[in-house]
Amino acid sequence: MVSAAGTPGAGVAAHCSFWGAACCLALSLADSTTAKTVLVALGFGLGGSYATIAATTVAEPDPSRDGGALDAMKAVVTAAGLAAPATVGALVDAQGDDGYRSAVLLSGLFLAVGAAASFLLVDPARDIARLER
Repeated sequence: MVSAAGTPGAGVAAHCSFWGAACCLALSLADSTTAKTVLVALGFGLGGSYATIAATTVAEPDPSRDGGALDAMKAVVTAAGLAAPATVGALVDAQGDDGYRSAVLLSGLFLAVGAAASFLLVDPARDIARLER
């Protein structure tokens, strides 16, 4: 998969987020335990792979200058990792078992927003051209 900019990393990351979001959001439509298990595994598996792929995409324009960008990305990922348990806990406290469903739907929503941002904003070819000026 290649993004509109012509660089594979950005397109793969955006597609992983998109399909992860689709699986998380489709979970509320699934009836069988097998379907729910597959959707959760795909949703969080594809969505979680974004950070790994994004690190490569961030380093692609100029590997010697990627430190600040990678640190900023890691800070956002770490902040999300700190906030997620508290958010899920609050949803479960407020809604009981339905809080887990809300947490997965919220995760799907965040993945969808991230996928849209990736499709629109990530363009390593543009960044390479800008750095070469």
